[in-house]
Amino acid sequence: MAALAFETFESDGRSEWLMRIGAADAPAIFFVPPLFEEMNRTRALIASVMRRLAAEGFGCWLPDLSGTGESERALGNVAWSDWRHDVTSAAAHIPEKAGKPLVASLRGGVLLDDGAAARGWWRFAPVDGLALQRDMVRAGLAGVEWAGYAPSDALKAGLAGATAAGVAPLRSVRLATDAQPADLKVDGPALWRRSEPGTSDELAAALAADLAEWSRACAG
Repeated sequence: MAALAFETFESDGRSEWLMRIGAADAPAIFFVPPLFEEMNRTRALIASVMRRLAAEGFGCWLPDLSGTGESERALGNVAWSDWRHDVTSAAAHIPEKAGKPLVASLRGGVLLDDGAAARGWWRFAPVDGLALQRDMVRAGLAGVEWAGYAPSDALKAGLAGATAAGVAPLRSVRLATDAQPADLKVDGPALWRRSEPGTSDELAAALAADLAEWSRACAG
């Protein structure tokens, strides 16, 4: 069983949580999660990918952004710049233990990942902020706008105008059902579209295998 630990990083004078699966000094992969309800729907998938990578000798890290997960900060007091700072600060926690990480961002996480000091970037099912905002307003839970979340106006505005920044080296991965271009297409369900959280062993295995290969390529 891979080591599971919880550490903290500093954000705006307070501590936020950073989950680690795998050894602290192992080659590092830093995950930038999807945003809002998509994080809840895909967390089991991300944890499965992290466990598979830890079994291959990697150390995997996943932060709780301010106002999410176990954060004690109210989401209504969080601005888009706070989330960007969270990613930068959490990623900076890693190099003293394991060197620069590979950054693996999923869905809306790609809108925040460029602030991390990294040896490479890997993006899965990237989406721009305006499309994600429309999904949150339209889909919701039982018709509740923003799926019951109460983000600040500043956070909403930052999301609406956000696009993924250019980074290098970069690898892009999408589902086989996604018509947009990518370096790799994989089979599996769009878990972020489901009404309940879930996972997929097939998808987790495919993502972990590609991440391991890309991480080693970037290290070389």
